[in-house]
Amino acid sequence: MKRSFPTRTLRIALSLCVMLTAAPVFSTTIPRAARPQYDDPYADFRNARYSNAGLLSERDEIKLGTQLHREITKRFRLTDSGLDRVERIGQHCAKASLRPALLYKFHVIQSREINGFSLPGGHVYVTTALVKLANDSELASVLAHEVGHIVARHSLKTLKESQDYDEIAKSLGELTGVAGNLARDLGVALGRMVGEGFLVVHTRDEEREADFLGVRAVSRAGFDPQGMITMFQKLRRIEEQDSSLLGTLFSDHPDAQERIDNTKYEIARMRRGRVKLPGD
Repeated sequence: MKRSFPTRTLRIALSLCVMLTAAPVFSTTIPRAARPQYDDPYADFRNARYSNAGLLSERDEIKLGTQLHREITKRFRLTDSGLDRVERIGQHCAKASLRPALLYKFHVIQSREINGFSLPGGHVYVTTALVKLANDSELASVLAHEVGHIVARHSLKTLKESQDYDEIAKSLGELTGVAGNLARDLGVALGRMVGEGFLVVHTRDEEREADFLGVRAVSRAGFDPQGMITMFQKLRRIEEQDSSLLGTLFSDHPDAQERIDNTKYEIARMRRGRVKLPGD
């Protein structure tokens, strides 16, 4: 049975809002029934294998990302401010991810809210406020978290459960350009999804998975993974002082302390595995 989701406004609060669902902002989450607590918080993800099997093909995923990006540019102001830094750090993290062959594109949105999110096909977005707040390791943790959502195909899985999936998949398969009635009609459908924030809403387990993929990619890319912890801590302080700066997404994310504890666990595990980490 197809699953329907509530409508919500897509405010670029940044997939870290808690930053770490996309890092403290790292994306929006849908509460899920309490899960059993394991000694290893990431046990469910360690042996995961990622592919487009059963979902849109990678070719159609890229088409989808292109169309969605067009809708994003209609709603938000993109800027070159800080883009070189975001691109440099983001590409390092993408190459260190479990999906390095995909062409990733990083974008900066002009906004006073601290947030970030990602879309299918390799598109990652962060706000100017987040870029200014984070040092390089912290920014890497946010970007790697968002890349993690793309690696795990979280948005594609959400789309697969929507009532519009069959129609959208058919349109993408037939789409040959960005003009014409088919592209226009598809743009209307995808524009509605963007407006509702449909594809940047993630479950808490998906956020945990993106945290797991993110902290490991950050380390492989040569950034200090402690940056994920300090980014969570910064976002938690901001929430206490002025939660409006985090936009409307923050309240939906998993508890920041849980994410800090999970990240500490993973860093310690990597060290026990004799992995020399940046910053050691």
